[in-house]
Formats: sequence, C-alpha cells, structure tokens
Amino acid sequence: MIEIPESVETWEETEKTIGETLPVIYGADAATLGWIRQWNEVIEADCPLYYDEELAQRLGYKTIPAPAGMAMAVGTASWWEPGVEEGRVGPLYPLAMPMLVPTPRHSLGFATDTEVEFLRPLYPGDTLRQVGRLVSVTRKRLKVGDGAFFTVEIEFINQNDETVAVQRVTTWSGNPVEEGE
Repeated sequence: MIEIPESVETWEETEKTIGETLPVIYGADAATLGWIRQWNEVIEADCPLYYDEELAQRLGYKTIPAPAGMAMAVGTASWWEPGVEEGRVGPLYPLAMPMLVPTPRHSLGFATDTEVEFLRPLYPGDTLRQVGRLVSVTRKRLKVGDGAFFTVEIEFINQNDETVAVQRVTTWSGNPVEEGE
C-alpha cells in the first residue's frame, strides 16, 4: 500500500524536500508477451518487432521488446487487491508520483507537462518500480488560484536495478482565490 504523505502548512516546507526521494511505487505485474500483444491490438500497431522474435533478435534485442510506453503501465501499482473491502490500495491515477510530494492542502491541481526518455528496452518478465524525487517548486498565482508549479523526476527501474525510463512531470496545485483578492 502506498502511503500518501501528510500535507505541510506552507510551500516553503515543500521546497525543503527538493532532492529527497519520494515513497517508492512498485509495479503490480511483470511485462508479458500477452500484455505486449494486447497493448498493440488496442492501437492496431502492426509492427513485427513486437511479435517476431527472430526479427527482434536480428535487430539486436534479446527477445521481443515491449513498446516503450508500456513502462508507465508496468511501473504502476495495483488499484485494488483481494481482501481490500473498499477504496484503492494503489495510486489514484497512473501518474501518482506527484501526489506523493508533501504539499499544503489544496483543492485544485492539474498536470501541465510531461516528458519521458526511454533508455533501455522493457522485456517480458521485467518488473518495474518508480523512484521519484522533487526537483523544483515555483510558487505562482494564476487566474484559477494561488499555488505552485512543482516538477517530479521519476525513474522506472527494473528488477536488475537498470533504469528503463526517466519521466519528468510538472503539475500545478493550489486553492481558488476570491475575485478582487
């Protein structure tokens, strides 16, 4: 179960956590050939790399690789587990790492951008964990409210301690302001 940290009182307290490692998120399942097939069926990706092992090996892969974007799915914790009567045990949405940043209580929030660098292939049998850290906080009052932009860098690391992908996510969180404030 992922523990959501206690909120802090001020953005200054959030800024003090820059560089600290956030709680680790463990992916619920390993990548599988079946998952790779289903992933490609949904988007109708007729790429032989994802079903022809001989071709994959000729191209330098050890076996059929997963599409790069699957790293985020394989690195996602379960949303529910047997025995849990209500609620979720995992993240509230797949990009949960920003939710693990200790922030002041807020009622507004949205992702503003994300970028992902894929560093090595993801193969059947690989499991991933997400290790994130807060890299920046920029306080900003917007038309929608008063809050801060913050950026989290997330490494997707496999069972061999190899980084498969690095994602940077920027979100804004804050509270609405009354007209005239």
